[in-house]
Amino acid sequence: MDLVLQEPVDNETGKESKAGIGLQRDVDDAPPSEDEEPEEEELSAEERIFLRESPRWKQDLEVNIRKLHALAEDVDATHKTFTKTSLVANSIAVVSGVMSILGLALAPATGGGSLLLSSASQGLGAAAGVTSILTSMLERSHNKKAQDRATNLGVILDTEAGEAGADKAYYVVEAGKITYNCGNTIRNIKKNLHVLQKARANPRLANAAKRLMTTGQVSARRSRQVQKAFGGTTLAMTKNARMLGGAMGALSLGLDLAAVSKDWKELKEGARMELAEELRAQARKLETKLTELTQQYESLQQREFMQEERPLSSSLEGAMGTLPQPPARHGEAGSQ
Repeated sequence: MDLVLQEPVDNETGKESKAGIGLQRDVDDAPPSEDEEPEEEELSAEERIFLRESPRWKQDLEVNIRKLHALAEDVDATHKTFTKTSLVANSIAVVSGVMSILGLALAPATGGGSLLLSSASQGLGAAAGVTSILTSMLERSHNKKAQDRATNLGVILDTEAGEAGADKAYYVVEAGKITYNCGNTIRNIKKNLHVLQKARANPRLANAAKRLMTTGQVSARRSRQVQKAFGGTTLAMTKNARMLGGAMGALSLGLDLAAVSKDWKELKEGARMELAEELRAQARKLETKLTELTQQYESLQQREFMQEERPLSSSLEGAMGTLPQPPARHGEAGSQ
């Protein structure tokens, strides 16, 4: 009986042992479930340097972004001011053109009055020209400084700043224009005033000049006297010469009106400059870079935190495993 009873128990135990071994083997060979998180790789040296330096890089980027936006606002504000100045200068040029045309048209009737209109027209035209040139020079200089400041921030602009030699040549040419225009205007005004004195001192010669301007029927001797006394002014112009001068004046007036219209439209639309828009575009690029840097920093920071938490949880589990188990109660032992 003992042998008969022992054999099933041994077989059953053997089956249980084999089943236990198979179960353990299945558990060991089973792939990790989806809920289990794969172990994170240790942070590399470069990633740890990135974590350490990221706050400083982020601060530098934020400072550069603010500086670029401030530069763009300054360029736009300055351009708006220069556009207003240009509008005033072009408006003065329009007035000068109107007075010049009136001086030519009224020369036969007013005589000396046309000389005064011509002198005033040339003075206003010179003032408008000098203002326009100075405005262009100042705005160019201001934009050059803004480009240099952006370059110092490490920003590469598509709008290249002019070379030092080219800038110097530009300023020399513009200064030469101002000198020539001012000198020529002063000479013409002096000449008109001198001719006006001659016309008032010699009424007969002034009347001959009027006939020459209207009908052209004067003697050759009188014509030579008029040209000698009033040459280079409206009093010595023939009808055809005045018509040609009026046509040229109308063309110049049209260009000045177009410039006034352009300045007015630009001011109405906000007077933004290409350089300012490019500075804002560079600021947006830095903002995108800052966002990517922040996301990468937060991701690495989370990985570092998880790696620091894992050894702590493992040590707690080990400590719990070494604690002594409570003794079995007698009831349970007896029943077993």
